[in-house]
Amino acid sequence: MLILDKFQKAGILVMKKRYRWLLLGVVLIGICLRMPMTAVPPLLDNIQQSFQLAPSLLGSLTTIPLLCFAVLSPFVPRLARYLGNEAAIFVALVLLTIGEFVRTFTANWLLIGTLLLGIAIAITNVLVPAVIADHFPKKIGSVTSAYTFSMTLFSAIGAGASAPLAQKIGWQPALQSLAFLTGVILLFWLPNLKLNHRLIEAPDAKKANTRSVWRVRGAWLMTLMMGIQSLLFYTVLTWLPKIMSSRSVPTTTSGLMLGLFQLAALPAAYLIPNWAAKAKRQRNLILVLCTTFIIGLAGLLIPSRSLWYLGILCVLLGLASTGAFGLCMTLFSLKTSTAAETAAISGMAQSAGYLLAAVGPVSFGMIYGVLHSWTLLLILLIIAVVIMLLSSLAIERRKTFFD
Repeated sequence: MLILDKFQKAGILVMKKRYRWLLLGVVLIGICLRMPMTAVPPLLDNIQQSFQLAPSLLGSLTTIPLLCFAVLSPFVPRLARYLGNEAAIFVALVLLTIGEFVRTFTANWLLIGTLLLGIAIAITNVLVPAVIADHFPKKIGSVTSAYTFSMTLFSAIGAGASAPLAQKIGWQPALQSLAFLTGVILLFWLPNLKLNHRLIEAPDAKKANTRSVWRVRGAWLMTLMMGIQSLLFYTVLTWLPKIMSSRSVPTTTSGLMLGLFQLAALPAAYLIPNWAAKAKRQRNLILVLCTTFIIGLAGLLIPSRSLWYLGILCVLLGLASTGAFGLCMTLFSLKTSTAAETAAISGMAQSAGYLLAAVGPVSFGMIYGVLHSWTLLLILLIIAVVIMLLSSLAIERRKTFFD
């Protein structure tokens, strides 16, 4: 409720009373989208000892959800056309609650629960931008800011609180507490089912806009932008501590730097969607984000162990990565005309994005295993940022993805 009060003061609740439950629901959904994943890595040793899992199976706890996002995202708009956005999200929250609860039973249930979790988050990832575009067309920036801020804040809380909580009550109750939290959010979503309606394209819109989205040049540009953004975020998140450790930075310090990387993301999660929606042109914002990314990655090429230096780089990378994500979420709504278009573009872009997110860090790890050097890999990431810059600017010049 504190988050809601903050945005209420900003004036985003000047709307019909029935939409207040929807706004609260969107903010609460942000809480449970990343936290079920970020809470797991600190508990991997506990999980391995309890279930006697091989390291490869431990790695699948992150890979399975990402692959679900990649495979299922293009099909989510079809589900929404059948059930409706709000009803589909309700189903996803039910699956998420079940998955979070059962994954602590046995090794088999761990994999089944993780699969259910991945399916649920894939649905909500795609449909929340469509809900925002559908019900808050004049408040896209503010509502998206509330959503991404909530997601980023509780992602960091999940990563930082899971281990201390597990020490007090055990890792299984710690993870099952997330199911209780999601169940409460599910109850808060119930009033929004009154707003449920199936995705229907506007009468003056071309049918090809949603049915042939894979043939639209603007959609591919957005897919490239989202894909590289996801690749950069998950690769940096995965390998930043290892890059520092390989340069004789203490493990504890590397962990603190990763925490700083996540903490720095909070201002970007709130500010970037607001700025993007209010600005007539997003060109300058794109240039700033990509330049910040390049400075952060290029700075890692210098083998410094200075805490101040590394801290500044982590802040820059945290701002850039989450800022790019917030910009993508906002563009899904800004560059489409209907909720159906938003869902179609979001599904396509997130499919490719999370596929790269699943494959990218693993590929980079394999290359490092051969080269035993981060230099080439960091240069490749910088080249990826340049490609993202070009695709983003091409999107920015278009009124909609379908132009």
